Amino acid sequence: MTKAIDSRSAPADLDAPQVLVVGSLVPPGASDNLKRALRSLADNVLDELAACGASGSFLEASNPNSNTETLLDCKHGLLVLGGADADPSCYGQLATSHTIYGLNVEVDKFELDLMASAQARGIPVLGICRGMQLMNILRGGDLIQDIGADTIHIGNDENSVMVSHLVQIADGCRLASIYPDKQISVQSAHHQAVCRLGNGLTIAAQATDGLVEAIENSGEHWMVGVQWHPEALAASKQDFRSLIEHFLWAAKDRARPRD
Repeated sequence: MTKAIDSRSAPADLDAPQVLVVGSLVPPGASDNLKRALRSLADNVLDELAACGASGSFLEASNPNSNTETLLDCKHGLLVLGGADADPSCYGQLATSHTIYGLNVEVDKFELDLMASAQARGIPVLGICRGMQLMNILRGGDLIQDIGADTIHIGNDENSVMVSHLVQIADGCRLASIYPDKQISVQSAHHQAVCRLGNGLTIAAQATDGLVEAIENSGEHWMVGVQWHPEALAASKQDFRSLIEHFLWAAKDRARPRD
């Protein structure tokens, strides 16, 4: 039996798209402050899904108690949250930075397997921060293990404090149809970034310093990752709503009966 920590939905809509929200809110060595921040972000995601008429169920990735195929049964969307760093072994590297934190390779493998299963079944996938980085790893890409402390992307050593900066949306991508403005202000908290881009992925947004801030699948399958935190309290509520709505439109299309 899976350990679903939280499940929220709009009760009036019995046909609400079913979304599995997965992440680890208790990474090894995380401070209480970081755990509270991760819990708050997860709550914001679940609340927004419910506000948009979806049924969202949260699963703690460090204690799934089920296999990935079963978890995705009757699910129309997968949303992978932010959190601690992915173990560099997942992308064929040794750890070379002392800033890497919260490693749990079993969580990495579980979430990567879940994303691979969703991809194989055509289930829409939205990745946030770590979720975007795992998306890149899934497709054979790798990461910059540490972008440095003196950047526009990080507020403190444990990535629990958000900072605001601008990102440029690429022409012709899915995000361009979600955000009418080519440049938007986002909330970030990350010390790693996409390095080698994974197979079949395109860059959908970049920060003013050139770092990749969003990626998406170049094919028909709806798979989008954003490096920033649209669910942060200080982030634009309209931008968050637009992203979730487009994700749910893809999920509803997946849920629609086929002839």
